Amino acid sequence: MEGTTQGDPVAMAMYALDLSVLQDVISYEKTHVKQVAYADDLSGAGKITDLKEWWNLVNENGPIIGYTPNATKSVLIAKPEHYDNGVELFNGSGVIVTKDGQRHLGAVIGTEEFKEKYVGEKVSEWVKEVDVLSDMAKTEPHAAYSAFTHGLQHRWSFVKLTIPGISPLLRPLENSIRNTFLPALLRSHTMGDDERALLTLPPRLGGMGITSPERMADEENQNSINLTRSLTEKIIAQDAIGETDQNAILELKKTISRNRQSAQVESLERLKGVLPDDTVKKIHTAQETGASNWLTCLPIRAKGFSLNKKKFVDAVALRYGWPVEGIPNTCACGSPNNVNHTMTCKRGRFVCIRHGEVRDVTASMLREVCRDVSTEPTLLPLDGEHMRYWTANTANEARVDVSARGFWTRGRRAFMDIRIFDPMAACHREISLEAVHQRNEQEKIRAYGERIQHVDQGSFTPLVFTTSGGMGPKAKCFYSRLADVMAEKKHQPRSHVVVWMRCRLSFSLLRSALLCLRGTRYSAPTNIDIAGLDYQATVVESGILV
Repeated sequence: MEGTTQGDPVAMAMYALDLSVLQDVISYEKTHVKQVAYADDLSGAGKITDLKEWWNLVNENGPIIGYTPNATKSVLIAKPEHYDNGVELFNGSGVIVTKDGQRHLGAVIGTEEFKEKYVGEKVSEWVKEVDVLSDMAKTEPHAAYSAFTHGLQHRWSFVKLTIPGISPLLRPLENSIRNTFLPALLRSHTMGDDERALLTLPPRLGGMGITSPERMADEENQNSINLTRSLTEKIIAQDAIGETDQNAILELKKTISRNRQSAQVESLERLKGVLPDDTVKKIHTAQETGASNWLTCLPIRAKGFSLNKKKFVDAVALRYGWPVEGIPNTCACGSPNNVNHTMTCKRGRFVCIRHGEVRDVTASMLREVCRDVSTEPTLLPLDGEHMRYWTANTANEARVDVSARGFWTRGRRAFMDIRIFDPMAACHREISLEAVHQRNEQEKIRAYGERIQHVDQGSFTPLVFTTSGGMGPKAKCFYSRLADVMAEKKHQPRSHVVVWMRCRLSFSLLRSALLCLRGTRYSAPTNIDIAGLDYQATVVESGILV
């Protein structure tokens, strides 16, 4: 009567064991009613006269095992031509008799009109929730985005899976997301169809995972039908002995996943043909490993993974090459100013700060697993050694960014040097991203590799990043090795270490890029010598009122 505590892990097993006793009494062979139970919800289908006998048996035998049916919560759904007969047979039982329909396990059974009414009420409720979240997005867009992608948009997933033909009924919800939530979240201009389609893609493909409720409703319903077909057939056949083939279901899940990913890739390829070239380039950089981790994690401030409203809006604008408001037309260095210029302008030393942030994060991780870790170590001076490449750094005070002993080989010193480049810079714009990574790595190797190998007798690894958070091949190899060592030493799952590491680097690079974008760059100040200044004489001569 009271059921079990919500969330009790043994509840389902308890109901399955107990109700199996009752189901032997009310089996199809004895009642001609096809039945199925889910936890304490018992359902039956058949002729009304058979259902009446079935209901009586449930009431007689259920309480013996502790299963007490509640008539006021029980509903008989009858076809219109049998409605009067149902009312007559169940008169006085307390069972509700209807010919329209009823909510059942989060879905609905009944007429098309009842289905439309039920889904319409749900959609109205969800639209109100989207409106509330939109108000939150004006002050906390990062939190609102995470609340939508991790929580709210899953509210209508079950309805899409279980109720067929509801795609048109979900259109008001999509309109609310598109016309209310997204403008509040992104402070963006009018959202076109192509941009909306881009945002529906998962972050790993350059989107934001803000799905469209109506777009995939019919397909997801069909996938759900296919996945549950073997179980549905057993329920219809009242086969309680056989088991479903879990391997076949697993293969079907993989097929559905592959088809969904293929459809997403096809959608992306179509969008690349209609979106501006700069946006396509931005999408390509956003697809790099690690470039979207700042989007997929929860904005927990204590972990350093949250962005304020200005930074979040700017971060999305940088991700897609959308206009950024509030940037002066002329930089303090005198050059015409735009987003691409801010990423490379050395005035204000923000480029150096960006470089130093990644260096310090890498060094702090190395100190967890290596000895003799130092930042900006000086290389051994050259005493007549000849370097093969003319671009090699031969200065006696040459430095690299980080060194650590025993990283690749026990006892041997490993040297790392970091480079962060903007893929949208003029020198990189016409070259593929993979080629730019390779070129930057080769430049670092030619500058330091031979000298470190033969003079310092250590190993050298170039760590090349894009401003959006992507890594070059050798950087991926380095951080993969670092994750292995950290996971082994800390006795933590390697997957967790890798995800944390990528997220930490992603936020470091993102915040550095935002600093380059919004940091104040001053013109060179006029030096005033105040060491020997006569304040009294200056005030009198200048006529300053005391």
